[in-house]
Amino acid sequence: MADLTDFIQQVKRANDIADVIGSYLELRSRGTTLFARCPFHGEKTGSFSVNRNMQIFHCFGCGESGDVIGFVQKYESCSFMEALEILAKRANLKMPETAAQRQDKEYSEKKKKRDVYLEICRETAVFYYKSYYGARGEVARKYLEGRGFDTETVKKFGIGYSPDRYSLVKYLEQKGYNMQDCLKAGVVQQSSSSGIVDALSGRLIIPIFNMQGKVIAFGGRGMDERTIAFGKYKNTSDTPLFTKKDNLFALNIAKEQKQQTALPNLVVVEGYMDVIAMYQAGFRRAVASMGTSLTENQAKLLSRLTDTVYICYDGDAAGQKATVRGMDILDKAGLEVRVMSVPEKLDPDEYIKKYGKDEFDKLIDAALPLPDYKLKILDEAFPIDSADATKRNNALPKYVKGALSMLRSLDDTRQAAYIAVVSNKTGYSQDYFRRKLSEVDSEDEQQLPELQVGQLSQEDKAKYFIAACILRGESYATVTEKPLCNSAFLSNLYDYLLDCISKGETPTVDMMYTVCPNAKSEEYAQIIDVDLGKDRRQKNERYFAECKRLVTVEKLKRQRDELTQKIKNNPNDTQLLEEFSKLSKKITEVK
Repeated sequence: MADLTDFIQQVKRANDIADVIGSYLELRSRGTTLFARCPFHGEKTGSFSVNRNMQIFHCFGCGESGDVIGFVQKYESCSFMEALEILAKRANLKMPETAAQRQDKEYSEKKKKRDVYLEICRETAVFYYKSYYGARGEVARKYLEGRGFDTETVKKFGIGYSPDRYSLVKYLEQKGYNMQDCLKAGVVQQSSSSGIVDALSGRLIIPIFNMQGKVIAFGGRGMDERTIAFGKYKNTSDTPLFTKKDNLFALNIAKEQKQQTALPNLVVVEGYMDVIAMYQAGFRRAVASMGTSLTENQAKLLSRLTDTVYICYDGDAAGQKATVRGMDILDKAGLEVRVMSVPEKLDPDEYIKKYGKDEFDKLIDAALPLPDYKLKILDEAFPIDSADATKRNNALPKYVKGALSMLRSLDDTRQAAYIAVVSNKTGYSQDYFRRKLSEVDSEDEQQLPELQVGQLSQEDKAKYFIAACILRGESYATVTEKPLCNSAFLSNLYDYLLDCISKGETPTVDMMYTVCPNAKSEEYAQIIDVDLGKDRRQKNERYFAECKRLVTVEKLKRQRDELTQKIKNNPNDTQLLEEFSKLSKKITEVK
């Protein structure tokens, strides 16, 4: 971990934040600070600031802030390590191997193989694309023209065609690729009777790209009854590059859209053709789950791009019920989930073709928040509004049980609102639902939340001020021991400060995003927003001394309290009594 932290600092020193952000955004000088229009929320005026001295960015509009790695991570919609690698390459620095990689002698070979698989997938996509526009691709061109897709859309998605079982195999052999590598990449398959073949032969081919825009797999769509008899869709099997449950179709296009403007939401559909149809109709924010239930890894991918997700699966009610677990996963990942209902059991592609974009827009506007959707399912399954008293009485206990399950999945704010909704619907009192919800096992009980920044004690405010002064290079600011810390942010921050001081290194503001990666924006703001202007220097220096006094007294009092408890258990211990006397005297002196 120490090696990685050192490397992170090296990468940051080699990548000036203004230079990096300037390669993505148009920066304009305003005094000593650079400004741009924020790429993370829609705005007309530039409230996104870049501070070269502190090597951080901060948006005064949406509150986003971070260091150079955080910017790349958010802008490129990638993980921390992926962002670090992007910046390392930019500075011609070699990424260090992790401890696990050092133990794995095959790591280097695996990485080389992965690069080969990516090359094979790229060449395969080129072959399919050329085949689509070749003489034998006329059947595929007519099929897409018949479905109303234009040339621009075909090019955007790199759609291709597989003419037969062997042309791709010959093409890859001519390119010099080893067939065992092609099998591992998933672009061909071993047939027991026919040797190595293209399993997607005779199908329209849709390449699947990862978030970085690299082809990692393919989907094949049948175009005639003979092919569809073996499945309307066939996909690349799981490979070292691709696992269906961990990927989403068209993520690369959603990322492009996010980089052009803020992405307020994403619409998740089931199939490739739905996404392609929506794109041509003017929607640039659709992705497909490729027919699988949504997973935690897919939720992480979505959360990199947006905070609101619309689920638009086929209109079949039974099919929609099966997706609720996946929606819960999205909800737990912090995404706002809304569910669209497509009438007439049509899929999005069919609905847009039949009724047009404007009508589909109305379905988006009418989408239900996830709790409302769950209540709708309960209404359909257990008709408690039925005019038949017997049906109503039989349905009510089941409806209440389902409603309680739904309420338990909500945070406190939403739970309070929906208790009222369910109470009105069932006739049961709100107190009844609150009592039932409180009947949980001890293992389900939540830990007490950390103290919020707005509720800070004077001592904690002092700790933030001390840290801010040290991080921002105030000459009078120093610290020799770790104070009492009531939050992970302060604890990690002071560990970093003391480590730097012990090594004779200078701590920097941007490193707080590395050592405290999961802090709240309000916590970062406690460091960034402190006014340390020259005109306030004397006042700040006096306040710094007062802050150190407050923190010292707090720690001494805690020690005295602990000593008091020991004395209660050992009232005749003269050594403890002597220590207590010394501590009390010291507290008085510091005060």
